[in-house]
Amino acid sequence: MAESSFIDQSKLRFREGETVYRKGEMAQQMYIILSGKVRLYVGDEPAGDWSEELAKGDFFGEGSLLEPIPRMNTAVALEDTDLITISRGTFLRMIRQNPEVSVKMMQRLAQRNRELAAKVEDPGRSQRMRVQGTSACLVSVISGKKFFINSHGALVGRFDPNTGIHPDIDLTEEDPQLSVSRRHARILCEHGRYFMVEEHGVANGTYVKGERLILGDARELKPGDRVGFGMVVLFFERNA
Repeated sequence: MAESSFIDQSKLRFREGETVYRKGEMAQQMYIILSGKVRLYVGDEPAGDWSEELAKGDFFGEGSLLEPIPRMNTAVALEDTDLITISRGTFLRMIRQNPEVSVKMMQRLAQRNRELAAKVEDPGRSQRMRVQGTSACLVSVISGKKFFINSHGALVGRFDPNTGIHPDIDLTEEDPQLSVSRRHARILCEHGRYFMVEEHGVANGTYVKGERLILGDARELKPGDRVGFGMVVLFFERNA
């Protein structure tokens, strides 16, 4: 079968906010991302803690190909996303024809095993990581409410009733003027440093210390920085 024909027959489209699968479901297929983004949530619903955010070229759900076990997480499309679905039979053929696939799979499984071993050897590690992940926050100038930033970073915006997606930092209640976009900006955390990046299609701007961000510009945040999303103003804080 030609590669293009295989992709056409195996491709699935998920709209922003659609669930690819839920935790606990039984299945025998994995997915490769052709375009878009997918987030893997820890629980049964697409809200709260999440473990990974995946993009073009990443794969997920591979555990179901190796043994008949329930899904370990809930996968949700963060934007319009095209996936290739691969069954167990197709996967075995891919391994025979392209051994590099199995190498990448083993590398991924090895990484997960290292993370699991670290948790077993040091049970308090997960709690310390959660504490570290919430050591930074945005504080509303109007309400004083704190919006904590987890160790993965955070998406800032407003709740979207059409997709049911809540951003990590949901400014809906802070923004009666509806000046904040649904997906307004993203805060990235890298080696203990925090950076602000504006998302595409934002109308009312993202500001750090009064200066509007240029699309694609990653601006580092420092304690006490005043940040703005549309008409909503907050301060960036972090513990030492």
